[in-house]
Amino acid sequence: SIYSLYNRALRKDPTLQGKMVLSLTIAPSGKITKISLVSSELGDSTLENKLLQRIKMFNFGAKQVDAVTITYPIDFLPA
Repeated sequence: SIYSLYNRALRKDPTLQGKMVLSLTIAPSGKITKISLVSSELGDSTLENKLLQRIKMFNFGAKQVDAVTITYPIDFLPA
């Protein structure tokens, strides 16, 4: 679903590409409790905000673990 957001933005700007690095805190329930943009090469704040909102809805499934914070890179390249 994040790539469908990217592809829509790509139609408006065919040169749109780059890496986003996110910081995610995942609760034992599998839900993302905190998300922040560490860095982005996209240069499109509207797209970045839409991506953050969509990713925050992800659920990784409940596990018997403590909450974990990870840094996650995503590369966006035109096909």
